[in-house]
Formats: sequence, C-alpha cells, structure tokens
Amino acid sequence: MKPRHPQLPKGARIYLPDEAERKRHVEAALLDVFRRWGYREIVTPTFEYSDVLATGTDEDVRNNMFTLVDRETGRMLALRPDITPQIAHVVATRLRDEPKPIRLAYVTNVFRYDEPRVSHYREFYQAGVELVGLDKPEAEAEIIAMAIEGLRALGLERFQIDLGHPDFVRGLLDEAKTDPASGRELRAALARKDGSTLERLVADLAPPAHVRDALLALPTLFGRELVLEHAASFARNERSSKALANLAEVYRLLKIYGLAESVLLDLGEVRGFDYYSGTYFEAYVAGFGAAVAGGGRYDDMLGRFGYDCAAVGFAFDVGRALSVMETQGVAVSLPGPDFFIIDFTPEKTVALSLARRLRDLGASVARDIISRGLEESVTYARAQRVRHVLVIGHARAGAGEILAMDLTDESERVLPVGEILEHPERVFRGVRHA
Repeated sequence: MKPRHPQLPKGARIYLPDEAERKRHVEAALLDVFRRWGYREIVTPTFEYSDVLATGTDEDVRNNMFTLVDRETGRMLALRPDITPQIAHVVATRLRDEPKPIRLAYVTNVFRYDEPRVSHYREFYQAGVELVGLDKPEAEAEIIAMAIEGLRALGLERFQIDLGHPDFVRGLLDEAKTDPASGRELRAALARKDGSTLERLVADLAPPAHVRDALLALPTLFGRELVLEHAASFARNERSSKALANLAEVYRLLKIYGLAESVLLDLGEVRGFDYYSGTYFEAYVAGFGAAVAGGGRYDDMLGRFGYDCAAVGFAFDVGRALSVMETQGVAVSLPGPDFFIIDFTPEKTVALSLARRLRDLGASVARDIISRGLEESVTYARAQRVRHVLVIGHARAGAGEILAMDLTDESERVLPVGEILEHPERVFRGVRHA
C-alpha cells in the first residue's frame, strides 16, 4: 500500500527536526537578549473570546481572525491574530497597579486568515517585547537598540532600521483638510512611492502652498540626520513639529548608543499609520524583500481596554529571520545525541546503567534497540550527528569493558565500565561530575 501524503491547509507549515532546532535557536537567542534588558516572559492563551480580541485589534486584522464557537457558552472564540492586544488587555485588567514601567517579553504563534507572503504563513511565530508605562523617547530608543542587538545575536549583517513617525504626515493631512477617502489615497501613493499620483492628488486638494510643498517633499525625506533639518522647514503645525522633535530625540539617543549608522529616517513612511501613535520602525536585511522585525509606539491601545497608559513594543518574525539567516549563510549548530549506545548482550544491564548515569549528568543519550550489525548502527549514528558511540559486547572489549568510538576524530578506546560510571568527566570531555 502506497503511503498517503495528506496536503496541509493553506498557510500551514511543518518544522522538521533540523528546522525546528534552528527555530528554537532563533527564539532562544532573542529571548536571551530580551531578558538581558530586564524583560520578563509572559504567556497568553492561544484563543480568547473574539469580542475581547476585537477590542484591541485593527479592522484589517480583525477581519482575518480564525473564529470558532465555544460549545459551552455559544460565544464566538478567535485564535489570537496579534499578541499586543492580548498583553494590553492583561496590563489593563491584571497588571494595572504594578509599578511602571512594565517590561514584558514573549515567544508565541499568531494566526491570521490572509494570503501567505514571503516566509510568512497563516500561522506564524513572533518573538517580541512590550514596554508599558514609559512615555519618554528613551522607550523607543530602548526597543530599537534591542532590535539591533537581536539582529546581531542572530548573526545577521548588512541590516538597517527604517524609522519614521506617522504624526508628521498626520499633521500635514490635517493642514490640508483631507477627508478620509482622499487621505487614504494620499497614503497609498506615499506607500508606493508613486510621485506622479501624489502630484495629481495634491493638485486636486489645492492646499496652501507650504502644505503642498511639504506633501510633495515627503518621498524625499529619507536618509540620515540631515533629513531632520530638511523636514524642519515643513513642520509648521504643532502635530508635525512635535513628531519631528520626538524623532530627533530618539535619533540623538541612538547616537549615544552608537547605533545611528544602522538607522535611516523616513518621514514619508505611512505603514502602521492606523496602528501606531508615535515612532514606527521596521528592520530590513540586504537581499531580503520583507521586514524581519518591526514595532513602535501604540499609546492608544490600552485605552481601548479602559486604561490610558503609554506603551511601545516590537516583534521579530521568526520565520523571516530563519530565511534571512539561510540567505546569509549563518550557521546554526545542530548537534545530535552526545552518546549512542549499541548493546550486543542479552541482559542490557550495562546499557541501561550507562544511559541513566550519563543522562543524570545532563548528557543526551540514545540507544540502538534495533538488532543489526555494528557497521550499520554506526552509519545510523553518523546520520544522527552522534559524538560518542559506546559498544557493549564487542569482541575487542573484555568483561566489564566497552568499546568507545569518537565519531568527531574517528578514535577508538576500550574503557572500563566502572570508570565511566564513577568518573565520566575524566573519560569524556564536556560531561560534568555530579
């Protein structure tokens, strides 16, 4: 009978053992960065009542939630499409009285019923942080610095942070007195960097001359520190002026961190326009066409749950980070078991004693329970990336002895079983003594 190969649902992915090991490496490396900055892990439920999730979720994401019915109550449930609203709800209800700021980290999966994109599925994994209760520019500088440290912790090179502030554009749109429809058209043209469409839309609006010039200049307000000076001449309204001052202070702090060379300012950036209340950034790596990480300030989020409080955060897309690492040839160690025990004796006493002793000391130990020849078993061990093979009942080993094979240097030794059980650290490097 031929094996069946059932098709996965669209947007689902299986991580085979080596892929899963790489995924865990990325998650552990990022979580280690977050912890070193003083962030503590939070774990939220995979599903909640859909109306609760919808409270903190933007319309586009809300329309792409996976929903189901709670059999007990009849209420609609939803798989989380975004973890930030969940954390905002937790802070507003369970952590409201905690001393501020609150620093939270997470590694989790989220679900969105949208079209899969570059290394991005309908179930995808994120590693990120939320910094709650700090309304100063130091908060934005901290998370951007953490994002850069995360990129470096993954071994990535040739990356940049695109940093903007939606309020700079919002202030100009307020001055231009745009209605919602024309505002959306202008933002769409800016997102595409479509200069000709932008010129036509601005001409139709016929705003004051200084506003017209500012809107048409937005696609060019991209680069390093000089962009701030150039943009200052256009920031005549209070909203745009405050945004520019905030962005300038964040950039100043990043210079103190020694990270300004990794940051490009983009005052015409409109992604996240309906989500972020302040600075917004995305992390890009050369040769990869999608953001690996992104985040910003979302001070309005907690207010949706009845608690007005400042908040800023960001997240890595784990799947995209893995793809970029593969593209850049970043090696991830994929060790197999430390020991592989082959036993040709019927009683199994020595094999089980060795396995238990070595595992108790923290080593990983697999046993070859299948009856087959030594050469075939060693071939299997190599395929599993085993380091040490311990052979019990080999012709070269006498009573109370085993044959130890080191597959990293192809050496062989005959060792007393008692010595291994008593002092394994003297026999095998890397094994600690209890």
